Amino acid sequence: MTKQEIAEIIESKGNEYGFKMRDMGPAWASEQTSESNIRIELFKETDYDNTRWEDHRVAINLKVTGCICRMGDRRGAEELQKTAEEIARGTKMVADIEKMNLSYIETF
Repeated sequence: MTKQEIAEIIESKGNEYGFKMRDMGPAWASEQTSESNIRIELFKETDYDNTRWEDHRVAINLKVTGCICRMGDRRGAEELQKTAEEIARGTKMVADIEKMNLSYIETF
């Protein structure tokens, strides 16, 4: 896959699960607002076994993670339900992307 195809997949998956994804350089991350309870990140990791420096080709694997970024507030049942649903959506997105084993080749 190309880096552009990866970006399209990440943006598409974000839209599917209700998260706006941004390319932050070394990682893609879900956009954070004062309402965000979860953060999803895709870190770029060099795959040294498949990198060919002499050919100017670097193999990049993406590792997806999620974390709870806001807790401790006292909330009523409605807010707790909304938070639980956001966490569930994030969990499904992380699992979905993990299964894809996203990677691409970068040239320099």
